[in-house]
Amino acid sequence: MIRFILLLLVPLFVFSLDKPTDSLVEKKIKKLEKPLYTPFVENYILNDLKQLRQENKELKVELYQTLAKKEVEISTNAINYATSTINNIFYIIAAASSLLVIIGLNSIRDVNQKIKNIVDEKVSKLIDDYEQRMSLIEKDLDKRSKQVLQNQKEIEKTNTIQSLWIRASQETTASGKIEIFDDILNLRANDVEALTYKAEAALNLNEANWALHLTNQALEIDDKYANAFFQRAKAQLFLGYNDFAMNDLEEALKLNEQYIEEIENDEEFNSLKKISKFSNLIKKYKQDS
Repeated sequence: MIRFILLLLVPLFVFSLDKPTDSLVEKKIKKLEKPLYTPFVENYILNDLKQLRQENKELKVELYQTLAKKEVEISTNAINYATSTINNIFYIIAAASSLLVIIGLNSIRDVNQKIKNIVDEKVSKLIDDYEQRMSLIEKDLDKRSKQVLQNQKEIEKTNTIQSLWIRASQETTASGKIEIFDDILNLRANDVEALTYKAEAALNLNEANWALHLTNQALEIDDKYANAFFQRAKAQLFLGYNDFAMNDLEEALKLNEQYIEEIENDEEFNSLKKISKFSNLIKKYKQDS
């Protein structure tokens, strides 16, 4: 291997020491009478590489054989240790029993009775322990089964509510939407979205007081729901409470700035465009956006 590296480094070293000009190179090339290298050198290098690969392969095989032999020795030692330990325990028990009989402290019958009592006590304790565990498992299974049933009911309720929302989106009349939202609220009384969209439908029927009551209910449940503030602002504007309407519009924009375009372009808010506070509010959120 060292000879192979030297063969590679010598030409590089010579080349780095002496870099001839092009004219000198051409002269030397013309004076060459034999090749710069011979096939023998290449064959020598290839044989070295082949020998290195073969030695590496033999080393891997030897390593695997050594590891397998060590694993067998470890397993054998562990088995021998376990066997010796068990035999020693039996010998100790036999010696202790014999000693008790010889000294006369206990008869064989007494020893058997005591062993039986100990075994019965251990078995009874083990049975009680398993009975307690089984009782806990039964309680846990019962609890989980109730949770599964409750989840199934909740999933069915959610699917029903989802289908009602789809029907509401396809309904064209405000009264029809209100009936669908009532069905949703019968299934989920604290549905903030259903209350808010029901208020919007009530506004379409010119029932501003009803809409105001519904939005107040929604905000009692969730005071961070922007659409409830927005719908309440429209109801208060319809009733002539412009100051309250402005406050709700400002809260709606704080929670969701996307309402700025609808507030600016909706004809329902034309009566507020003369108020400087409204104009400043629009300018503020348009600049922010």
